Amino acid sequence: MKICVVGLGNIGFNLFTFLCEKFPGDVSGVDVDRKRVEELSHQGYKVTDNYQDLVGIDVWLMAPSTGNQAENLFAALEAMIIRPGALISIESTLPPGTMSRVRDFLEKKGFQLGSNIFLIHVPHRVMFGVDKTVCDTPRVLGAFTSPCLEKGHQFYSPLVPELIEVSDIRVAELSKVVENVKRYVDVAFAQEIYSFCVDQALDFDDLRRAVNSKSNVELLGTDWGIGGECLPKDLGFLLNVCSSSLLEGAEKADQNYRDKIVSQAGSGKEILVRGLGYKAGVKDLKYSRAIDLIKALEAAGNTVRVEDPLFSPDELLNAGLNVYQNNDPETRKRQSVPNKIILERQKALNPIEVAPIQSDPDDIEKTASRRLKKSNFQDKVIDLIQKNLTKAIISGKRSN
Repeated sequence: MKICVVGLGNIGFNLFTFLCEKFPGDVSGVDVDRKRVEELSHQGYKVTDNYQDLVGIDVWLMAPSTGNQAENLFAALEAMIIRPGALISIESTLPPGTMSRVRDFLEKKGFQLGSNIFLIHVPHRVMFGVDKTVCDTPRVLGAFTSPCLEKGHQFYSPLVPELIEVSDIRVAELSKVVENVKRYVDVAFAQEIYSFCVDQALDFDDLRRAVNSKSNVELLGTDWGIGGECLPKDLGFLLNVCSSSLLEGAEKADQNYRDKIVSQAGSGKEILVRGLGYKAGVKDLKYSRAIDLIKALEAAGNTVRVEDPLFSPDELLNAGLNVYQNNDPETRKRQSVPNKIILERQKALNPIEVAPIQSDPDDIEKTASRRLKKSNFQDKVIDLIQKNLTKAIISGKRSN
């Protein structure tokens, strides 16, 4: 069985490496990013950026970044050499209604679903930092025909802990979008409550501990705002088909929260931003709200430096960021400059103000050196006086 994973980003590459272990030698990968393909080729993976290299594929697993109108998905479908009898599984999160468009596309190519082509939708699910692979969590499976559903079941059932088969492919399509939008609304709510706690001088962490002691309730933590590629994009997908004042309010609440982080800092300050990935514990700056925050703080007239243990200083410098380094003499001189604050990702509305001490740490060393020299001089004087007194006492005794 020849398998190909289309799209080798975070999700696609995770799926690709998982399948390489399950089906050694049978898995290929394709991506339009030539630099990405070269990087993975040098690591020994069987990947290409040319669809003409991919002939006789039995199973296509599609995980490209969708695009606002699924344009990336259809570009890939157009380039694929699809053989009769192949299974095509769409794993990307889709704008509702996309699977019907994919069916129409294939039928125009002369394929008949459930007969000479098998189309399914199995939206990916993964919690990076929690799940090891995209196949560690139960997956939803939808199809237009029973034969397609059966083909999908045969392929996925040995790979995932549970398959949830739904009767309407639109349910599968909508399920992933709703999952992400529900998370968006939950985070927006948490941000609102956190902001209220700050205004009322209440401990948000203490409130979370109290609220989350009830098993069916979870008040989430906060970050720099709602970032990453998926949640904001999927909110847009749902708003396009579901007019909702609740969802529009959540989107506005997130923007207000991010604006508040910037406005509290003011201008003319030196600011250290700690934590940069689009998500805590994830080494990826793409779609990170921290980057948006840094740009907004700089636009407001602040000097911004960054710190994140997941990234090396060179990686941060190459990303165009000013790196905070303790061992840099210039940074050391500025460490105690007035109007310096520290912002941490999960306490973004609780800035840490750094109190000025000595303007130059070198002065401390110089002062200590002067004090040591003075102390040594005083010790020598005292020692000399003591010696002279001793001599005088001895001399007086002799004269008596």
